[in-house]
Amino acid sequence: MSGMENGGVVREKGKFAVLGFALSCRLQAVEQEDASRLLDALDAELESHGLVMGGGVDAARLDVFVLPRKGANASQDERLALAEWLEQQPQCMDVAVGDWVDAYGVE
Repeated sequence: MSGMENGGVVREKGKFAVLGFALSCRLQAVEQEDASRLLDALDAELESHGLVMGGGVDAARLDVFVLPRKGANASQDERLALAEWLEQQPQCMDVAVGDWVDAYGVE
């Protein structure tokens, strides 16, 4: 079994796919403190949808991979809503959202 503790993603090998998607954008010349605030705000937005992320942000880019929390079901609509939320952030440009993919790849 692989996964994360405290409500994170858990997958029993060979049983089913754990789907997730990439979310990224370019940032308009922001200070590291502002980039960290954006990451915190995104984390809160994801939490409201039952999602978690891995990845990070620096002064030039935000690159994360998003997964549903254990027991949560995320929809296509939620994926697109998160991309739209990111596009509405004034410091974000060139927002890209990936398709749902198996987070553990093909076995």
